[in-house]
Amino acid sequence: MIKIKKRGENGLIEILTNRLMIIPCSLDLAKSLVFHRKELNKRSPIEFPYYWPSPFVKSFLPYYIECLESDEVEHDCGLWLIILYEEKKIIGDILMKGKPSKEGMVELCYHVEEKQVDETIAYEAMDAFIDWLTYQKSVKKVVMECEEQQKKSIRLFNKLGMICMKKEGSFLMWEIQKKDLD
Repeated sequence: MIKIKKRGENGLIEILTNRLMIIPCSLDLAKSLVFHRKELNKRSPIEFPYYWPSPFVKSFLPYYIECLESDEVEHDCGLWLIILYEEKKIIGDILMKGKPSKEGMVELCYHVEEKQVDETIAYEAMDAFIDWLTYQKSVKKVVMECEEQQKKSIRLFNKLGMICMKKEGSFLMWEIQKKDLD
């Protein structure tokens, strides 16, 4: 079961599942991750494990902060936090690489700490996020990629109903399209 909540004056979205809360990373949180990690660890009611954020997200954070500060629509990208709700612990993230294209396509990547949680958590998070995305009018297709040796990602993409559309070298491109309800 997926529940969507808007909170606060700015209408921040919370995507809730049975075990997870998926929320966008705010400007304040992004800055704290980069500049004040020790203080964040002390004060936050949510646990930020040593393994998070992933190296990819760490390298992305300065760009993300710049985009949020400039508030430029053309740089519309999103970093979302996957929180194991009962433990109040971040276990991964979803990165939306830019706003949907004119054709309604958006590219995602995800990271879930596999040593900390089972595969069903990654499915629950991605299924809920893709459901939320495809209910947005502008998103008609979600694209993700992985390397051919990433068996867990391949199983996840298959379980989500994604189709492998292209192979370039060792990279596989997967997609799922919104079903027309009309």
